[in-house]
Amino acid sequence: NGQWFDVDGNQMSEGSLIGVFYDNGSDELACAGYTEIGTGTVQIAAMGDDSQTSLVDGLVAGQELVYHVWDASSCEVYSGTVEYTNGPEVYTGNGITFINNIYASPFGPTEQLMVLPSGWSMFSCYMLPDNLALDNLLSEVINDVIIAKNYLGAAYLPEFNFNGVGDIQVGQGYQVKMDNSNQFTVTGEYLDPSENPILLPEGWFMVGYLREEPAPADLVFADIVSDVIIAKDYLGAAYLPEFNFNGIGDMEPGIGYQVKTAQAVTLQYLSNDDSYRMSATEVTENNVSHYSKVAATDNNMIVVIEDAAWDVLPTGGSEIAAFDKEGNMVGSAIYSSPVTVLTVWGDDATTVSKDGMLVSESVSFKVWNTNEVSDFTVSKWIEGSSSYQVDGISVASTIETNNVMTELNASERVLVKVINVLGQDITSNYKTSKGVLFHIYDDGTSEKIIK
Repeated sequence: NGQWFDVDGNQMSEGSLIGVFYDNGSDELACAGYTEIGTGTVQIAAMGDDSQTSLVDGLVAGQELVYHVWDASSCEVYSGTVEYTNGPEVYTGNGITFINNIYASPFGPTEQLMVLPSGWSMFSCYMLPDNLALDNLLSEVINDVIIAKNYLGAAYLPEFNFNGVGDIQVGQGYQVKMDNSNQFTVTGEYLDPSENPILLPEGWFMVGYLREEPAPADLVFADIVSDVIIAKDYLGAAYLPEFNFNGIGDMEPGIGYQVKTAQAVTLQYLSNDDSYRMSATEVTENNVSHYSKVAATDNNMIVVIEDAAWDVLPTGGSEIAAFDKEGNMVGSAIYSSPVTVLTVWGDDATTVSKDGMLVSESVSFKVWNTNEVSDFTVSKWIEGSSSYQVDGISVASTIETNNVMTELNASERVLVKVINVLGQDITSNYKTSKGVLFHIYDDGTSEKIIK
């Protein structure tokens, strides 16, 4: 017995309805009872589950009461919020619950917490704020924002009070560099994923994630997979449909993703009421332990190595690393069969020091295999080359593994003697000797050296 308010805070029109809903066991909401708006007191008979049937056909004791409102003036269904004045607020057999005012509101959240890590990342939001300007969106964390960019390269530079991006666009992601990790809240209208298809232009784009719950990257792009060349997150993890490789795993709310398509295509997310099925593609996580992970910048190149390309196939647990001409590591990845994907990071133009590859600079590679490190060269490429290109994709064809360079415990060992292939001790003159030599250490290990 109270007032009915629509989503704009006005009195709801006659003929509007309110219903109580329950989960029928198939992830679907079913109505347990409803009533029409009226003058004075109206009532809903909310039906309980019939325990004599195998189906869930009503509410069960202690279950939350979920309300939906149908607005007769807009012919739209909304979430219903009620003010309880007396009685139980969960389903109770033969209970009586009293309600005062009823409020209609859009389905979905009313705000989103955005967490931005230190350094480079990509973000997106599923809320549509009243003020769409990117500088306004980031105003809470402006002291830590160095630069933010859209997929076209337009920039927002707080230091110069310059917003070249303008307003944020529905379904787009944005790149940002932060001095420190920080967070802010976006309030506004929720962008229902099922009602907001996203047009992906041909080539590179930065897409936003609109669902409330995570979902596997391969399933999100399943309907347009024939046109998806690659998708990447801000850590450089990649989804490559051609190689059935998913290094991203689940796409998550608040994160933006780079995607390259062969032609313009529309991405349609499932609604939050529907669930993506279980993915059949194994997720490859880049959990390196021997090599360290390289800090992300705003640009990278992907190197793909199939097992068939190796002359000496690495063993499980091996790791691959990339280096610039100065010997600085610019990428690392675990070896994975049947395909290994290595992200090579480019130089960050917003810093004074060189912290990645320069365009057209040649990258070199090493592989750590059990206790030894070897360098290798890619003598033939199916696609691309060892020359660094922003957002390039290089696919190796033929690999030549070179000499063993060092071993994991080399600094802990003492060289006992050096022998040749005949087993002759040549310790005294091994520095001038040529051919295949073996270094024998005090721990019983040996190292083959080709001079």
